[in-house]
Amino acid sequence: MKSLIRKIVLAKNISFTRINTSRLASSDAKKQEDESEKAEEIVKNITVEKYKGITTLNIDRQRKRNSLDEATLREMAAAIEAFEKDSEAKVLVFNGEGGSFCSGFDLDEMGAKGYNTLLDAASRLLRRPLCDKPTIAAVTGYAVAEGFELALACDLRIIEDTAVVGCLGRRYGVPQSLYGARRLTSLIGLSRALDLLMTGRLISGTEAHAMGLACKLTSTGTALGESVKLAKSLVKFPQNALIMDKLAAVNSQLNPNSEESMRDEAVISSLLGGAIEDIDEGVKKFKKGIGKHGKFYRLTDVPLKDWELEETFDEVKIKSDKEHKKS
Repeated sequence: MKSLIRKIVLAKNISFTRINTSRLASSDAKKQEDESEKAEEIVKNITVEKYKGITTLNIDRQRKRNSLDEATLREMAAAIEAFEKDSEAKVLVFNGEGGSFCSGFDLDEMGAKGYNTLLDAASRLLRRPLCDKPTIAAVTGYAVAEGFELALACDLRIIEDTAVVGCLGRRYGVPQSLYGARRLTSLIGLSRALDLLMTGRLISGTEAHAMGLACKLTSTGTALGESVKLAKSLVKFPQNALIMDKLAAVNSQLNPNSEESMRDEAVISSLLGGAIEDIDEGVKKFKKGIGKHGKFYRLTDVPLKDWELEETFDEVKIKSDKEHKKS
């Protein structure tokens, strides 16, 4: 009888243990699910990296070819503002992760939230220029629709030969939302701009470079590296004069006789004092021989050695027509 009671008690304990184990397992699974949901909430669609005076803004929505939804656009706006306010940051490089620059507005979200919602989130990209400081687009893969406009909004573009750019919004009746038509026309002229704007046809990076849309054509997989290299070359210059000349050029093309033009003129005036200081420093460097003979390297390094300061002359001999005939 005692042995029978023991068996019953043991059986009850086993079943109780199983029930508790299953409950604990279900609660753990729920915790993990909640944690993963929280993790998804804080995942950002962009990553910002800084290297001395260079900042890279990387769009990271690879599963959607780096299309721009409302969250991404607001994150980009915050990152651009942070870059503008950072006194140490000199040049901003836009890049798309995973082999594509940007495929424009997220059409799924546009369908769910409406065009105006995305346009409102993209309002920071309407600035002309996009930033007072220099901006560079590393154009890879697809840069279409608003992604094309983002590249056009940058001051300089380095484009890969296999990249594909164009106004794909034409297919869906979506206009150039970010002043793309005006920017495109100022870059390549009315006739070529109308061809791309009205037909919506796609062109390769090679053709885009030939049209004058990019400052450099590069091979696949090298746009970001070349853009950072270009950014390094800009960082070493005195920034006040560089920004003044940039704003004057952009203003003449994009903001004639407008409120933004007046704002740019005010910015230019505010930079003049700093530019004069930079000029004084530049004169001192020139007297020491730094940057002479058109050299663009070692502009911020220590003073050059005596042998590097020596004047060099290339002897050029010009033959007369008679001497050419004799030879």
